[in-house]
Amino acid sequence: MSVVYGKIVSLIIMERFGLVLAKVASFLFKTPDSPLLFIKRGTELPLSKIKESLCILIKHGLVTFRPNKNENLANYSLDSNKVLLMLRYPKYLNFVKKQFGDESEIIIEEVLLRGYLPASELILKVYDRMSKNCNKPPSLSIIKDKLVYLITSKYLKRIPSAENKPVPNLVQNETMMHVLPPIELKTLITYQNDQRTVLPDKNIYWTVNFERFHQDMRDKIVVAAFERKFDEHAAEIIKLFLRQMYVRTEPWSDISNPIPAMEVKDILKRQANSSVALAFFDQYLTVMEQDNSRLLRKAGEASGGSYQIHLKETFTQLVWNLIEQVILEKHDTKAARIFRLVKLKPYIEPDRIQQLAMIPAKDAKKLSYQLYEENFFRIQELRKTPTVSGPVKNFTLFHIELDNVVRMLLEMCYKTLFNHITRRNHERELNTRIIDKKQRVDTILMGMKSQGATPEQIADIEELITPPERVVLDNIDKIMKKLNTVELEVDDTIFMLFIKDCDEYATQRTSSR
Repeated sequence: MSVVYGKIVSLIIMERFGLVLAKVASFLFKTPDSPLLFIKRGTELPLSKIKESLCILIKHGLVTFRPNKNENLANYSLDSNKVLLMLRYPKYLNFVKKQFGDESEIIIEEVLLRGYLPASELILKVYDRMSKNCNKPPSLSIIKDKLVYLITSKYLKRIPSAENKPVPNLVQNETMMHVLPPIELKTLITYQNDQRTVLPDKNIYWTVNFERFHQDMRDKIVVAAFERKFDEHAAEIIKLFLRQMYVRTEPWSDISNPIPAMEVKDILKRQANSSVALAFFDQYLTVMEQDNSRLLRKAGEASGGSYQIHLKETFTQLVWNLIEQVILEKHDTKAARIFRLVKLKPYIEPDRIQQLAMIPAKDAKKLSYQLYEENFFRIQELRKTPTVSGPVKNFTLFHIELDNVVRMLLEMCYKTLFNHITRRNHERELNTRIIDKKQRVDTILMGMKSQGATPEQIADIEELITPPERVVLDNIDKIMKKLNTVELEVDDTIFMLFIKDCDEYATQRTSSR
């Protein structure tokens, strides 16, 4: 991991949990698999603070532990990928709200805020929160149904149970990971009136299944790509193929098992708004099969109209397009043309680039070596076998190593994230006084409105913020919104680069469990 990546991890932890936890996280980032006394020596913090910090980080799934050689001691490691996912929380909440409603959004938000919760306690917390903020809060049964749906749809998963040892091993029962134990509404109502009532599932905890959200985000990228390239009907067909893929294939497999085309066609027949897709179904399949993304391919000659989905190869093509776009924005169309040429004809000589790209020799040479300096290209030198009659001649060949380019782009994204988070913190510190004043005035206004204050009283409180201060606040708000938007867009690029290689992403998913 790079130094910049470590700085981002430290900034994110500091924003959400404070300086003490950021110190512990930074030490674990630099020195993974460390016991408690090593952390104390490295951070120079009191042991009680370190224990409290580790408890919070473990509860949020940001730190993992395993037994030391001495089984009575534990070694702790930071899951840095999980820390970076905290920037993606607004996307998870926005997705859940659009798909499943406000109750589901608050359920996921409560779990993200607390790390994990028992189902009964989660239902009651969501009910209490919505009772305070909504005129007509939903009933306990509606919230329970939403929770059951999120669990059965695998957006929430059960925390592994711990063995009775000094340093417990966490054991996950795969069959029970997405099964909610029986919860009686009578018990919940009784618990609301008497907190001493024992909830039946108090030792069964649930947390967010990030893998499930990433699966939906990945599918959204694929569907959006086909909608841009073809139309909404092609996107609808691809969406149905992806849905049927999960019936018979693991979600993160490189290649799916064969999916009968007639199965997808039958689903289209049952949908009222898919008449165009149904009428030209075979034509759409033919065009998409010939597309260079290579997502949809026939499953052999004797497959009887079955197709396979090649997700890994598709995302490789999408990443190639992403790299071309980066070069186009950083340089110009000539540089992008040279990149495409080297991609199509690997191990190509500089003189050959000039001829095929139809670019002046000076510009071609300058751009080629500029792309080499920025690690988009690699150079392979070949030495011709020496002869007695002549000097030794070397051949310089340009080629692209996609994995190295992806790592370089990830590093660029991390630097961009670090700069934006630092700038956002700087703007906040620079205008701390006026931001705090605005928050105090908003708090007073909320209290007065809840008590039924008159419009004149509310206007008097609003005038506490002067017109010049409102101009400053508007400028701060614009800057913060812009920085937050860029942060989310950079995270989209990071996500795309991560899932380019399903093996690499599988490592991330394994560590997040």
